[in-house]
Amino acid sequence: METGKGEWILIVEDDWEISSLLEVILCGVGYKTVVANDGEEAESLYKSHQPPINLVLSDLGLPKLGGVELFEKLIIYDPKIKFIASSGFSDLTLASELKSKGVKEFIAKPYLPENLFQTIRKILDTD
Repeated sequence: METGKGEWILIVEDDWEISSLLEVILCGVGYKTVVANDGEEAESLYKSHQPPINLVLSDLGLPKLGGVELFEKLIIYDPKIKFIASSGFSDLTLASELKSKGVKEFIAKPYLPENLFQTIRKILDTD
């Protein structure tokens, strides 16, 4: 099942097992990935990565710079950023607030790979 078209996805996840799994499954369906373990590293990678990153998949509970703060910084660099927030805590109020600020989607953990693939493709195919 090939869903990616070589787009770059920045995975921001402080749990090594989750980030490694995401990297394997996303690369396996045609995406290219770069991984950051915390929000500060993610901000630096997003600003410096060439070619530009097409989508950010970020956990919200991150060390150094949380996912919400990361999004608020990255949207300044790119007002059209494609950002998917993810969390093990299903907070509908926070999800709604993030979407109102420009986060494209909120995915509650655990999620099925098929749901993640569909969400990523939908967001990448939308302007």
